[in-house]
Amino acid sequence: MKQLKGKNYITHKLHKHYEEIKSFKKKKNFINSPFYTKHKAEIDAVIDGLEWDNTISTTPIQKDEIRVVLWNIERGKELDNIITFLNEDPELAKADVILAIESDNGMGRTSNRNVAKELAEALEMNYCFAPSYLVLGKGALGETSHKEQNTTSLHGTTILSKYPIQMGKGVAVPPVKEVFHSSEKRLGCKKGLVAQIQVGDKSIALGAIHVDLSSTAQDRADQLAAVIAALPKADIQLVGGDFNCHTFQLRNKVELMRQIITKYCTVGFRGAIEHYMTPELKFDKPIFDQLLTLGFDFETYNDRTKGTLYFDVNDVLHNEKAKKFVPAFLLKKLEKGLQPWDGCVPLKIDWLAGKGGKVVNAQTVERPRQNGLLLSDHNLIYVDLDIN
Repeated sequence: MKQLKGKNYITHKLHKHYEEIKSFKKKKNFINSPFYTKHKAEIDAVIDGLEWDNTISTTPIQKDEIRVVLWNIERGKELDNIITFLNEDPELAKADVILAIESDNGMGRTSNRNVAKELAEALEMNYCFAPSYLVLGKGALGETSHKEQNTTSLHGTTILSKYPIQMGKGVAVPPVKEVFHSSEKRLGCKKGLVAQIQVGDKSIALGAIHVDLSSTAQDRADQLAAVIAALPKADIQLVGGDFNCHTFQLRNKVELMRQIITKYCTVGFRGAIEHYMTPELKFDKPIFDQLLTLGFDFETYNDRTKGTLYFDVNDVLHNEKAKKFVPAFLLKKLEKGLQPWDGCVPLKIDWLAGKGGKVVNAQTVERPRQNGLLLSDHNLIYVDLDIN
């Protein structure tokens, strides 16, 4: 863990080399190249870097109860409206800690803004940001129509706090695919972020992660385990994120087809849909069994009446993304099967879990909007903790 004093920003001069890096077809050729030998130190410093500012909120109010917000903000595409929403909503303005999943820093798709820094300054909160990737292209499917060139070109996870962030660390988790070879070419690996704050006489350890989408149930458990293992010892430990517990095995299409057949034979179509909201019961047991084994409560930390993401067959982009994993004939069958739900079903994939604190309240904010615009494809969740 790194002591976070003052402020530190991640900067680099690699942007002029992005095209050259992208020209390598295979990761091994890149690693063995003279270019990599020359620039390895700078690349590693950026990918393994940590950014923070502890000078924004210097006199926090000491209290017996804190509010922790978790939100996958979808890169920060609607950053200005997100800031307005978090500042003006009477409940969210009470946030003491925010775990902001999917934060861009110098990406053309989000106007090359430093999402974590701007969020922190606008909300008057301290922050730390851990990049997972140096992104070499414009973005993923549905994000490439812009004309802006990336600058810092980082994507990762942010923790914001009204209290000084005493320590922080980016945590590499077990990889499930080589992102250098993906359609969104990147350098780096998936990382979680852990930090520690002090509220009165209570130390609070925080962990945040965006689990890989292209994963199995065991992959998801292994990635969360790495973050939990890195949490500092504290009076209260809390971990949260987009666990991507969608109940499918998305490593490859063969595994997916095998699981679809198994689901059909064991729980049926309607049962599979119902499990989207209860992934801990069967298809994503490893991640939740692990939490229970380690003494983390997830049941009371979450509003179980609402999902945090919607699979909507009426959404063109959702369908395009699904085609990466699901054969066309199965998508058509899925569209027909989802007619009783008007083609849209909720999934519970964003979660908070903790130990040492007492949950007073857990809520979900569905389809958060500002100025008529949907702010993210994920719902926001929060929990109030009695820390005495």
